Amino acid sequence: MQGPSFQRLLIFLTGLVVVPLGTILVILFARGYRPNFKDRALQPTGLLVAHSYPDGAQIFVNSLLKSATNSTINLSPGTYAVEIKKESYHPWKKSLLVEPEIVTRATAVLFPTVPSLKAVTTGGASNPVLSPDGSKIVFVQNTGALSGLYSLDLNESPLGLLNREARLILTSNLIDFAVSSLSWSPDSRQILVRVPGADPADYLIDTGNPRLLEVTNSLTVTLESWQETKNLRSQQRLSSLSPLLRDLLESAAADIVWSPKEDKILYTATASATLPDNLVRPLPGSSSQPQERSLVPGTVYVYDVIEDRNFVVGHTSVPTRIPTLSPTPRTGRTSPTPTLTVKPFSPLTAYTHPSGLSWFPTSSHLLKIEGETVIIIEYDNQNPTISPAWLFLTHRVSSF
Repeated sequence: MQGPSFQRLLIFLTGLVVVPLGTILVILFARGYRPNFKDRALQPTGLLVAHSYPDGAQIFVNSLLKSATNSTINLSPGTYAVEIKKESYHPWKKSLLVEPEIVTRATAVLFPTVPSLKAVTTGGASNPVLSPDGSKIVFVQNTGALSGLYSLDLNESPLGLLNREARLILTSNLIDFAVSSLSWSPDSRQILVRVPGADPADYLIDTGNPRLLEVTNSLTVTLESWQETKNLRSQQRLSSLSPLLRDLLESAAADIVWSPKEDKILYTATASATLPDNLVRPLPGSSSQPQERSLVPGTVYVYDVIEDRNFVVGHTSVPTRIPTLSPTPRTGRTSPTPTLTVKPFSPLTAYTHPSGLSWFPTSSHLLKIEGETVIIIEYDNQNPTISPAWLFLTHRVSSF
């Protein structure tokens, strides 16, 4: 009887040692520890998680092919030259810091060297204008004596497909929309049509109730209302920031342009200032790209609200600050109150920074048109992609 009892006791004691030890080893493995047979020890490593859009690209680490994208690579702590390549696409390159037990992400949006052409309509289109929220495009089709205004929805369907069927908004035999100036309201619900000629006129179209409403005599009021809406939305966004950052932006910044996902801010410094450290709790695996927290007047920056990182992306002239009038709490009278300088609302340039930079729909890229060339850079001023304007525009439409 002692034999079986001793065996059960031995199995029980072994389980008490093996199970906890195995659990610890699994946890250490998941945290990135790997055996170093040379030093006979467990060595901490970092995890490089690489994604690409489109996927199926190759990952090179210090010029050595490691794997394909959408995979995880264990690396010893240190700085690595990471490159993501795919045939017929511009390569993506960055120097990344890999830290022990930390996940470092490399997310590459690859732009094609020669994009594919996809028909948006079968009847032709002219004068296309993208809505501020990036959800639709308004364009014009002329059929005989009729000029038609159409809207194309860019949102994905539940099946992940784009609805390529354009919706007719309005037709007219009195207005040629193709030669008119079209622009969206800040909330992407109304379209302003400015008809040129000897007798110019201005019309407002509500996409939910499509009809021509002449606003020639009240255009200034309409644009001021749009400007007020834009300013109010900007103030609401600023109120969500930390008090220190909000005070700095209100005292030493202007020309603020939020990214489409509202997680980054493009702005111009108007005065010398220092962006305080640790405005938000540091996130593991945050960007390790060089940043600049000392603001220089006339320098254009991008501030990452999520990761608390500030990057130089360009230069422009220093905006002039002007006070605006706001009612005092007690008397209700208006008094000058310093605020962020916002240029008068212009439907054609309302969402472009004065430096010429504007946000790409990814919220991680900026673009700038210089002559017949388009330059696309990441928000941290890395990976510039230079393409002819016609090639870029083709890609932007087809990418939606």
